[in-house]
Amino acid sequence: MPVTLTLSYEEFNHISGKRSATFANGRIACDENGKIIAAEYDVALDHGAYGVVASKIFNNLVSVGFHGYNIPKIRALARGGATNHAFNIAYRGFGAPQIYTTTEALIDMLAEKAGIDPWEFRYINAARPGDLAINSRPYHDYVYPALLEKIKPVYDQYKAEAEAAKAQGRHVGVGISMGGFIITIGMFDWAEVALELNPDGTFTHYSTWEDMGQGGDIGALTHAVKALEPLGVKPEQIKLVMNDSKTCPDTGLAAASRSHYMAGNATIDAANKLIAAMRKPDGTYRTYEEMVAEGIPTKYVGHYDQFNIGLPPGLDPNTGEGEKNPTYMYCVNVALVEVDVNTGKTQVLRYTTIADVGTVGNRLAVEGQGYGGLSHSIGFALTEEYEAQKKHGNMAGCGIPTILDIPDDFNVILVEDNPRKNGPHGSCGCSECFQCSGHMAVINAINNACGVRIYELPATPDKVKAAWEAKQRGEELKPEKYYLGSDFEEELEEIKRNPI
Repeated sequence: MPVTLTLSYEEFNHISGKRSATFANGRIACDENGKIIAAEYDVALDHGAYGVVASKIFNNLVSVGFHGYNIPKIRALARGGATNHAFNIAYRGFGAPQIYTTTEALIDMLAEKAGIDPWEFRYINAARPGDLAINSRPYHDYVYPALLEKIKPVYDQYKAEAEAAKAQGRHVGVGISMGGFIITIGMFDWAEVALELNPDGTFTHYSTWEDMGQGGDIGALTHAVKALEPLGVKPEQIKLVMNDSKTCPDTGLAAASRSHYMAGNATIDAANKLIAAMRKPDGTYRTYEEMVAEGIPTKYVGHYDQFNIGLPPGLDPNTGEGEKNPTYMYCVNVALVEVDVNTGKTQVLRYTTIADVGTVGNRLAVEGQGYGGLSHSIGFALTEEYEAQKKHGNMAGCGIPTILDIPDDFNVILVEDNPRKNGPHGSCGCSECFQCSGHMAVINAINNACGVRIYELPATPDKVKAAWEAKQRGEELKPEKYYLGSDFEEELEEIKRNPI
């Protein structure tokens, strides 16, 4: 018997998982030329009542942080604790927004300490061929210097506008952040889909690419049309059957860019099998009737896995070394904001992101992920908060951004000069790129606008106003060092003494 559970929005909001609160202590150093020489951070994740995906988030907290920089010496520790808060789930970015909150603040703070422009500081320290990621492995791509160069004109325009506004007595500032994210769950990832030729000459694509906002339907359709390109198939000739476990193969967990990458490659495999079966000796293709008459199957399951492509099973548990991801996505964000120091209200005036997500298969779909994800990032920075209070039972109470919070001058620039070798049709997925670090461009811009840094997000008006008033008194409102259960140094020594 089919059963459904229907909840009010308030009930749903209080019992569904939330992005995990994360607390970090960190420090960073550079030499007299602005070259970073060392960094470290100790980060703890509040995973609520159940540690459902906590261990997977830990991995990202110590591999995504400081991504794109050349940092020769680094120590990082991720840990977590169970609390009576809402249980955690990954959400888009899977730990990236949490750790970039720490690392992109540290980068900006060090640039300020060194007296170097934040863009210039990032350009000096962006990884180049020969540099290693923080897990002591080469980067898949050394694209950040080029991305920084391409967004520099926008950054300079924003800076000029900010300086002109400051001359008028307004508090306007520019912020920048770098970001990026992984694509799959690594070596043990696999996915299957199916493609079927129908009696009317159309095709059906079967998958369990569950759609939670990541565009599973348009992604499946785009991959199918492209994979069946030799047949001249049009989008209207593709039918989608999604998420019916009775009729669809197992496509694996629904994670935005992971699903795009894995389901895309599985679709290519299914299409290749079907096209090969349809192909006649003379190079033309059989119809459905001809396939049936010759006893040739009309439905094929496509499979893709990463078991034997050279990926290690994960990071070395004793040293943190390793690279378990087949590729990455990359971005640089810049924001222009204005702060009303009398009220503490921050308004994002302009926002631009430049992103390398490989070959773009469907521009509207990618731009939709971009504008949607970056709107969330503005919410992370300024308004979104959940503490299971009564007011958090609806969207407004949780601080979900509205149309008034999102700037009209909002731009996503896509760079397509770096197709991914193993990605489906050269693509790599894009969703997390637009939700990993965009919030820190806004937070860094607040500091540039009025000289106050907000350490605990969101940067609500009361926090910004209090920080501004403290600055006028010659003080700085800065959180105390977090106590994360045990001493950082002692914990690292314990790991050394007890290798796995």
